[in-house]
Parts: sequence; C-alpha cells; structure tokens
Amino acid sequence: MGEYFLAVLGHLFLMPSGAYSQSQNLFSFENVYLHVRKVDSADSAKSVKRSSVKTPSLSLENHTLYFNTSCDGCTLQLLDESGNVKYTKVIPENTSNITLPSDMAGGCELQIIRGQYCFYGLIDL
Repeated sequence: MGEYFLAVLGHLFLMPSGAYSQSQNLFSFENVYLHVRKVDSADSAKSVKRSSVKTPSLSLENHTLYFNTSCDGCTLQLLDESGNVKYTKVIPENTSNITLPSDMAGGCELQIIRGQYCFYGLIDL
C-alpha cells in the first residue's frame, strides 16, 4: 500500500508544471450576475404572486452566452453605456446558448425581459 502511495506521489511530481493549470483554463466561462426590477408596476397590482421570481442563471465565454436555466420566449437586449439598445433578440425555445454580435466590444448592460420583470447585469465583451 505504501509503495502505491509513493508511486502516485512520484507521478504528481513528474507531471509537467503547467499541465494542471492548462487543463483548468480550457474554458473561461464567467458567471453573469443579474439584478431584477419590474418593467411595468401597473400590471403587478392585478396579479398576486405567491413565490419570488427566479433569476436566470447565465454564463459568458467570449461572445457566447450560455443559459444554465431556461429563458424560452424572453427578450434579450444589449445596451451601450448611454442606455441605447444595440441588440435585441427573442430567445427561441430550447436554446442553450446564443452568440452575441462580434462587432460589439467593451462593457454593456445585458437585459433578459420576462413578462413584467427585467433581469439585468453588466458584461464585458
């Protein structure tokens, strides 16, 4: 048993120093942290919600946005630093990712609009 442990330990020391770190950097996903606000508060008085709204879970790698939770039928918007809408798309059913426009670079606000709720956060493309 001791010989096996020493053999495994020896292999770890013989592994090229960058091999482990290289395997960890194959994907550079960044979680997108979203806040929520109501888009139309007049509608909210008509219906009583018994549970809290669920914030979508998203990840970003380069210009590809990954949906970790369903956003079917929601509207995706990208706004520049002046608040101008530069990109808008209705998210199709069963979409797991969307490639964002490659001509957009730098920081922008990402919005996912679902009914009367707008989930928003800053991303860097």
